[in-house]
Amino acid sequence: MHNPHELLRMGDLAAFVGIVDDGGFAESARRRGVSASTLSRAVTRLEEQLNVTLLRRTTRSIEITPEGAAVLAEAREILDRSESLQEIATSGQAPAGPLRVNAPVPYVLHVLAPRLAEFHALYPDIKLSIDMTDTLVDLIGSHADVAIRLGRLPNSEMLHRPLGRTPWKLVATPEYLDRHGWPETPTDLVRLEQVRFAMPEHINTLCFAGHAEPIGVPTAITAGNGEAVRQLVLAGLGIARFSDFMIVKDIAAGRLVELFPGQLDSEPLDVTALYLTRISGLRRLGVFLDWLGTLGSG
Repeated sequence: MHNPHELLRMGDLAAFVGIVDDGGFAESARRRGVSASTLSRAVTRLEEQLNVTLLRRTTRSIEITPEGAAVLAEAREILDRSESLQEIATSGQAPAGPLRVNAPVPYVLHVLAPRLAEFHALYPDIKLSIDMTDTLVDLIGSHADVAIRLGRLPNSEMLHRPLGRTPWKLVATPEYLDRHGWPETPTDLVRLEQVRFAMPEHINTLCFAGHAEPIGVPTAITAGNGEAVRQLVLAGLGIARFSDFMIVKDIAAGRLVELFPGQLDSEPLDVTALYLTRISGLRRLGVFLDWLGTLGSG
């Protein structure tokens, strides 16, 4: 039986937060290099000390209880403050430790990856791990310390930092246009074909200044990944519109040409970094966000 006045163990709190962030005991144990039974004992100690049920466990998943959600918020606060104290004690040292980043595939390939060597040179003791996804996932579900999101935020109350806005451009290869005809006005696009994004659908909508309705372009092929759409366009299968950062180098190299510059009627795409931990409590997160700010929207 635990003494109710016994101080909670930091390791038990960290285990509980990790289990929730990683989506279960088995995955959290794998990531941390411990046994699932060790994590289970940590949660049991917390539940006995607090006299609440934190997690409902099944053979396949975990479900956090309302009491567990309240404890989770406080546990994050305690762990943040603990790390902040540790970093004060080592303030003369460079930021260090693991940092998990989640970002869309095109952003990683075209913005992050070409510049990550610079960050590593500045902060060699920060160990980045990068997960790529084109779907919208939450920070806990993606096991991320920071997530980069494209488009408007569904919840602006989350901790976030704007990284910039990137315009849209409609492009095709010169060879494709030589074969099928260079359009002189947006309405001429109906004679071409479009490589379409499986989702979100709005990317496929082509609106132009001075035209009341979108221009409907026949579909050549549909792909579920932004980078796949780019490769298909480069292969000469049709036209598509992209965020500028995805194709700026292709345009500069002559692999793609922009159609009707300045006439595409679409709001620039917001690029935002989301995070759960206050920057003041995690130096490695702070320096990474500062560095991201130097990249802007790509």
